[in-house]
Amino acid sequence: MTNLVRCIIVDDEHGAIEVLKKYVSKVSWLQLDATFTDPLEALNHLSQNSVDLVFMDINMPDLSGLQLSRLIPTDNTSVIFCTAYSQHAVESYEIPALDYLLKPIPFDRFLAAVNKFSKPETETPSHDGETGKINHKIFIKSGSQIHQVDTRKISLIQKDGHYIIFKIDGKELLSRMTFAQLLELLPGDEFIQIHRSYLVAIPRIEVIHKQFVQIDGKEIPIGDSYKQAFFEQVNFIGN
Repeated sequence: MTNLVRCIIVDDEHGAIEVLKKYVSKVSWLQLDATFTDPLEALNHLSQNSVDLVFMDINMPDLSGLQLSRLIPTDNTSVIFCTAYSQHAVESYEIPALDYLLKPIPFDRFLAAVNKFSKPETETPSHDGETGKINHKIFIKSGSQIHQVDTRKISLIQKDGHYIIFKIDGKELLSRMTFAQLLELLPGDEFIQIHRSYLVAIPRIEVIHKQFVQIDGKEIPIGDSYKQAFFEQVNFIGN
């Protein structure tokens, strides 16, 4: 993702807008074009301007976020719903939405949501013979910085307490997140968990043994509870 992602915020609460504005400002590749407390004004903006991503409240006067999302004039605009009411989650996913954030929104959850957004980079044949679009870029927060990472350069991911260590072309990147959050971001057919402390990139595996795999000349253990899923995945890839 080399271009800025143009976004707007639609929420009838000024406090909620300020929180999202602060979060957006921390992500270098997000560009906030406008904020709206009136959903009708937001709809007018969307009809006249190119917008990549909309952060949208659901309960708003005159026009709900769910109604507004159905009126967006282009399929190229993604929506992340932000609301205090969890009962709307099922309906919001039927639209569909890129993600659903429940207020108050923690920054790490916000970051996980926007990381799901991708602009097409590469076209490859899919399993059904049609052309599919793949984006290998994710954004990882490390300390006060947010790094753009090409997943094809990741060889190994290790859990160390509350932190995750990414091994990227001989370098290390440290981030505070969980494996569950990480698995939402990574391409599912390229990475697999083989141990409670390790995720590995399948294309980077050099040798497979019964008890470990070798990556970059290092032996990474395969946990007993992960063996069946791992070998099934490897067999599938090899067919």
